[in-house]
Amino acid sequence: MAPYVFRMLWITVLTLLIPAVSTKNRKPNIVFLLTDDQDVKLGGQTPMTKTKNLVGDKGIIFENMYVSAPLCCPSRSSILTGKYVHSNGAVNNSLTGNCSSPYWQRTQEVKAFPTYLKGQGYSTFFAGKYLNQYGTPMAGGVEHVPPGWDWWIGLVGNSKYYNYHLSVNGTLEVHKDDPKTDYLTDIINRRATSFLSLQNSDSAPFFMMLSTPACHGPFTPAPKYQNNFPNKTAPRDGSYNKHGHDKHWLIQQAITPLPNDTVKSEDQVFRNRWRTLLSVDDMMENIVNILQTKNLLENTYIVFSSDNGFHLGQFSMPSDKRQLYEFDVRVPLMIRGPNVTAGQVVKEQVMNIDLAPTFLEMAGLPSTPGQMDGLSLAPFFSSASNQTWGRSTILVEHQGEYHENTPGCPQFRRQNMANCNNHCVCEDSWNNTYSCVIKRESAVSPSQPGRRVKYCLLKDNQNFQEMYNLDMDPYEFKNLAVTLPEDKKKDHESSQKKDSRWAQTISDMAVNNASNGEITVDNLLTYSSISGDASSCDEQFSRLKAYINKGSEPYRSQLQPLLYPLFVHLYLDQLCNGHKTPAHRFYSKHLKLFENEKSFTHTLESIHKLYNQSDVSVDNEAKGKLDLTEGLSTTKEESFEIKEDPEHLEAMSALQLSIRQVREGPPCLPSICFYTFINAYQGLCTVDISPDKTLISAGFEDASIKLWSTTPSLLQSTPQTVDPCKLYIAADYWNVDVLEESKPRYTETVTLRAHSGSVYKTCFSTDSKHLLSASEDATVRLWDMSTHTNKVCYKGHNAPIWDLDVGSIGGYFASSSQDRTAKLWVSDRIYPVRTFAGHNLDVDCVKFHPNCNYLATGSSDRSVRLWTLQDGKSVRLMHGHRGTIMTLTFSPNGNYLASAGEDKRIRVWDLSSGQLYKELKGHTDTIHSLSFSGDSTLLASGGMDCTIKVWDIRKGVASSSSHSDGISSPELLGSFSAKSAVVTYLQYSEHNVLRGAGACVPYDYLNEKAR
Repeated sequence: MAPYVFRMLWITVLTLLIPAVSTKNRKPNIVFLLTDDQDVKLGGQTPMTKTKNLVGDKGIIFENMYVSAPLCCPSRSSILTGKYVHSNGAVNNSLTGNCSSPYWQRTQEVKAFPTYLKGQGYSTFFAGKYLNQYGTPMAGGVEHVPPGWDWWIGLVGNSKYYNYHLSVNGTLEVHKDDPKTDYLTDIINRRATSFLSLQNSDSAPFFMMLSTPACHGPFTPAPKYQNNFPNKTAPRDGSYNKHGHDKHWLIQQAITPLPNDTVKSEDQVFRNRWRTLLSVDDMMENIVNILQTKNLLENTYIVFSSDNGFHLGQFSMPSDKRQLYEFDVRVPLMIRGPNVTAGQVVKEQVMNIDLAPTFLEMAGLPSTPGQMDGLSLAPFFSSASNQTWGRSTILVEHQGEYHENTPGCPQFRRQNMANCNNHCVCEDSWNNTYSCVIKRESAVSPSQPGRRVKYCLLKDNQNFQEMYNLDMDPYEFKNLAVTLPEDKKKDHESSQKKDSRWAQTISDMAVNNASNGEITVDNLLTYSSISGDASSCDEQFSRLKAYINKGSEPYRSQLQPLLYPLFVHLYLDQLCNGHKTPAHRFYSKHLKLFENEKSFTHTLESIHKLYNQSDVSVDNEAKGKLDLTEGLSTTKEESFEIKEDPEHLEAMSALQLSIRQVREGPPCLPSICFYTFINAYQGLCTVDISPDKTLISAGFEDASIKLWSTTPSLLQSTPQTVDPCKLYIAADYWNVDVLEESKPRYTETVTLRAHSGSVYKTCFSTDSKHLLSASEDATVRLWDMSTHTNKVCYKGHNAPIWDLDVGSIGGYFASSSQDRTAKLWVSDRIYPVRTFAGHNLDVDCVKFHPNCNYLATGSSDRSVRLWTLQDGKSVRLMHGHRGTIMTLTFSPNGNYLASAGEDKRIRVWDLSSGQLYKELKGHTDTIHSLSFSGDSTLLASGGMDCTIKVWDIRKGVASSSSHSDGISSPELLGSFSAKSAVVTYLQYSEHNVLRGAGACVPYDYLNEKAR
């Protein structure tokens, strides 16, 4: 027994002699508490007395903390990534705005600051609201746990206090409305307590982020606080209930004075916001007490902030955020922790993008990995160093959100407003898009110190500007930009672009957003003559071949046809320069490129039999292939010896006579193939048929795209017994009984979903391998027809996109939008490469000229413009329509442009002069589609009157007595009924076939919908 006691005592003594792990040598813990919509200007911090005492008074209070965007998801994305909104790509609260979108998860979330902390050995914990779209099906569902988090309790969707879902480490957890068990702020507090109970001074350092719903709507306080502050009202000072007469139009549409019911509502919101924050205050007290009890407080940084501010009646705007003023863009920030001098108040301008690098520096990591835009706030931890910090400029950005229709406000139909109250005062719109730079100007003299100025540029049709002296005008009453001379406005605009990396040119944006792994090869083909170096020929041709084969699809399909003529020319050129052996080696090496091209077989076999220049000289076909660079000294006329063949000459003469007779003879009406969409209850918006005639696409108001195959077994889909939108060919007699619904006639369909708004246009690529779609959600999407998946989402418009057109070369396409612009795109760039601005209203349609050097646009302002693609200039302006222009088409010979729309008339323009060539009358309702015949003599039209009309536009054509009705133009050749189908699509194809499509919805359904 004695020895055993001795050993125990000895072990005890050794334990006492071993020094405890010093907290000074241990990495610090970090606690980050983030609220939602908590302001500074309206006293949002006032009710949180415990937080101020425990964090602010024990550390630093930052008085000028700005957010990168006055909106939840963009701001939170900036906090996580340390990047401006334009850098991280999350521009609003929607999936299409990259709020927790799969693209954002792949490109930004993987580089968020928690991933770096976890790699540094930190145990990481998250509870509460993450991003507004988190956990939704299109964002990966609750199974998606963002990288970098060990403990994950994420709220699905936007802020709620009851009746919500949580993702607990990837598993769904459902909560209802029991105040004792389901109040979200209390849930976060309890889960944080559980996590902290496992921590001690010997465990790994931890990072804990607590993201509360308070004080975001629906502003539901905990039961114990629901009666606090009974007499409090929203602050009445400053800009409250004052009209913003010199501000952006959205602010000017507010009602002043505020209606009584709005005032009462704002006061109730104000009280409830404060009440929700009392539970957050309790949480902070609980966290500090636990850390104190476990001896962890002195080695723990505690950071408190919010994602954006809020307003309640300022400039008579009801209640929201999103605006550029101080009440929406400034938030609280307090930090306490090791080496932080207590009692500091910092007046320097800081941003939420500075939090991520600050957390990393707290953990001993480099503060700016992965191209973060933020700067660490660590220099402020010591009061002596807070004057050496490097940020001089603040950048705030916002991209306006909108809805097609606003319930209760019919006057806003298609005006794209959002967040409207019961008086139809709206807080956001499509062109409430801006960037603001806040900086302190240099002092002019000792008597004129530098002022702190906010300068904002709105991306609307006016390029409206706002400018405020924040030192002299803290409530931002006086917009200095209103009285600025134009040259000064331009100076400020240039200064803003210089200070802001956001203000990139279109080309900069395209380059900066190029896909990873893009091929850039210098001197693609430097070979021009073999005379002295045969090896250069093979080397340079191989480099060109590799470049083309590894390039993106649009360029590959355009450049691959160059390889064959170049191959033949280079082979013959080597022979003519006496390099017989290298020539045949070159031939054998690259011949397999063309082994599947049967049309090349004869030529390739014949030139392989040639051995020298004399062989080439006597071969007319070979001489033609060599003539690319005048490899032989003879001219084309001298090189070809044409042998007269009476039979061939006679056949050629007969052909020329036939062509002349067809051109000069009476017109030939086309054969019409019309596809009718029966029972298109989803609302058919657009139809397109692929160039190879194998697929039909259609876009609908329910945000879906459907594909049908005209070739059996081309599409693989599960047959359905009932399909609300089947495709039937008009030639098939429509006599389907209800009992026959179990045997659908057409089952080869595929549905594509990714858009969040009506799909207004679909357009196949020239090779039929891809489909482009344009939507109400202001995006264009590229779909792969082999996998039926969305490959790219293109963004650049600020409003719904009405139309698309695909160029015949180079992977180019164009779009037109309600934002009054058209844009030119290249399919391998996610941003537009050129913008065409000049119309005063919506640009409703867009069309490429056959030579792809020009672009035509039609607008609600009743004008047609022709633009050059090279420099974006408007070279033709054509007036004369009496309504919105809905459709455009060029004649294949490039001489004419036809336009039509709501005025029921077709106007044909002579492009050489820009003058009206013909006006065609005959339709009785809006015209939606136009198409020229291949020889440019006939024009087909169709629209809301459910007819297809064919016109002969040749000058001086005689009237057609069989169709002259006294109303229609004499150029009308024929009118064909589409029964009750609205004609949405028309396209001439080879062999004088006119293909069309449209939708037929039963009248009883339309009447029921109207009721």
